[in-house]
Amino acid sequence: MINRKKGPQIHTDFDLSIENVEKIVLPNGITLVELNAGTQDIIKIELALKCGRINEAKIGASKAAILLMREGTISKSAKELAHIYDYYGASVKLTPGMEVSSMNLVCMTRFFKNLWPTWLEMILKPAYSQEELDKFVTLRSQKLKNQLSKNEIISYRIISENIFGSTHPYGYNTEPEHILSLSRQDILDFYEKEITFKDAIVVVSGKYNAEIRSEIIESLGAIKKTSNQSVPVFDPITLSATREDIQTENKLQASIKVGCSLFSRTDPDYTAFNFVNTILGGYFGSRLMTNIREDKGYTYGIYSMLDCWNQGGFFYISSDVGSNLIEPTIDEIHNEINILKTKPVDDSELNMVKNYILGQALNLIDGPFATAQLIKSLYIKNLDTEDFQKNIRTIKNMTSESVLKIANKYLDISRFSYVIVGGIK
Repeated sequence: MINRKKGPQIHTDFDLSIENVEKIVLPNGITLVELNAGTQDIIKIELALKCGRINEAKIGASKAAILLMREGTISKSAKELAHIYDYYGASVKLTPGMEVSSMNLVCMTRFFKNLWPTWLEMILKPAYSQEELDKFVTLRSQKLKNQLSKNEIISYRIISENIFGSTHPYGYNTEPEHILSLSRQDILDFYEKEITFKDAIVVVSGKYNAEIRSEIIESLGAIKKTSNQSVPVFDPITLSATREDIQTENKLQASIKVGCSLFSRTDPDYTAFNFVNTILGGYFGSRLMTNIREDKGYTYGIYSMLDCWNQGGFFYISSDVGSNLIEPTIDEIHNEINILKTKPVDDSELNMVKNYILGQALNLIDGPFATAQLIKSLYIKNLDTEDFQKNIRTIKNMTSESVLKIANKYLDISRFSYVIVGGIK
């Protein structure tokens, strides 16, 4: 009979290596990464361009330039594009980002030839019609207005601006009036000056034949679009710790953000600090969740996160609580940080967090599509597959002593900024 009181055995000796990856650099500088290892007749193409919000001269132009690609080309209207993608059952996703913007295509392999030229035309020859731009700015500005009624959204925007500064590429915020003021020329300027295929990454995964591979290489190799991309200015972060309390119409609850500036994504301590962050508030069994949600009942959820990019980043803790529980929650956050900095983590918690993170890593390479996503995220952060293996080794070698060292190095409460939005008492 199965002993229900004893959990299943945990295995950590599984293989986390990334295999069947081929990489070539085309003459025009585009890097093509292939994972031709699918079992189903599906192909996924992911294009990552090194351009984003940090390159925009007009606030809001980068997101508009990327998202409006799907709203028509020089030969096809938005309706015609949508019909083609729907008819062949394709999934098309456009993702504007801070430093990198991406375009994805997923389709049945047998429909690749029907979709590939249209998808390329969407990216290389967008129409940016005035009609579609008018629709876009109306809908997007209204959506942003709705978001700005939420305490959690407001608090994130304020703390990122307080940490980096209102003129820093990572710090400024887009307002509805910025979107409404966008002109067609603003979008065209961003596309011509900032969107470049130099150093672009294309990841092809799934199951496809040599003919499809040749067509992809030939089409990508023929792209000549380059630009004199602007170089964003990243001023040094010199802001001191602050606290900002903002009263809103939602007075029953308050959104708390506590955070400080941090390093870039390529910093040697990134993986170790991410491990410490997981212990503190990075998963459902974290210390913040156990104390403030489970034991104290102050909130439905509390978490800590790292937002790191190529030129810097920040760490923050976030929670929504009743307006009468703001100070008790902040006190408990301080208590948990002090405990993490002074008391060694016991072996059971250390192993639990290792198993959790390694299990997450295993999901990242579960199949060609997931592996392709991982490889794309590595390359756009100026990392490669060896860095992934290095991160795994760092996780496996974390000790209670290294947790104490990293926690004391970065979790300095005197550097924290605080933003409280909602009901203030």
